[in-house]
Amino acid sequence: MQMQDLNRNQVVLLVLLISFVTSIATGIITVSLLQEAPIEVTRNINSIVEKTIQTVTTPGTVTQEPQQKEVTTVVVKEEDLVISSINKNIKSIARITETDGITGEKTFYGIGLVVTKEGLIESDRKTITSGNVYIASMSDGTSISLTPVGVDKQTNLLLFRGAQDKDLKTPYVYIPATLSDSEPKLGQTVISLGGDTENAVSVGRVTSLEMKDSTVSTTTPKYLANIDTDVSGKDLVVGSPLFNLSGDVIGIRILSDMSKTFLPISVLKKEILIITATSTPKT
Repeated sequence: MQMQDLNRNQVVLLVLLISFVTSIATGIITVSLLQEAPIEVTRNINSIVEKTIQTVTTPGTVTQEPQQKEVTTVVVKEEDLVISSINKNIKSIARITETDGITGEKTFYGIGLVVTKEGLIESDRKTITSGNVYIASMSDGTSISLTPVGVDKQTNLLLFRGAQDKDLKTPYVYIPATLSDSEPKLGQTVISLGGDTENAVSVGRVTSLEMKDSTVSTTTPKYLANIDTDVSGKDLVVGSPLFNLSGDVIGIRILSDMSKTFLPISVLKKEILIITATSTPKT
């Protein structure tokens, strides 16, 4: 049979058979030569084969790069922090009025700040008249009758204990302000809330920190006595709280000729302990 007598399929099968036989023969010859070749030649050939195999098998492999974390930069404006600070404390603000027990005349006592969930409200220490009535108007418009606490104490501040008005069907939920655990720094941004009828916000900086000596045993360590600021004084009233940008209370405005000076929160905390340590509600 001649080549021209083969059809297409037979030609293809013949070519495959010849290639197969040739491959087997080549492999046998290669193995024989490698067995007789020096070790150095065999090592080099093996190295070439390994590299060739690696080169052939890796192109199809997709190398995944380590995933990078997406970093998002959030720019927080000071204005947003001021607003957040006020919103954090607005429900802790009370405006206290004093009604004369004889004439019935009402006067503005000052701003009070809720300091405990049990209803203790602190404010500047002023004269408490027996027989007068004290009412706290809360941020939601609720009126709460107050009882002075710690009237006999030698402190800068006074506490009121909030009671429930007879008209209230459910107990009032007091939301205490967050008192700062750290003292302010020079140049720090501060926010004060004032106004005898409506909220008035003042923003400024800490301009100076007044330190005084405190006699304890044989030592006289200094303590922060006053916080001086440059906040606008026209809307500040007694009891106006001073906040930092985190919304923590760092000072309280007390009755003084220095309208922009605040009593530090560290003093406030100590005086609250003094007042509540031995005081009982007065009826």
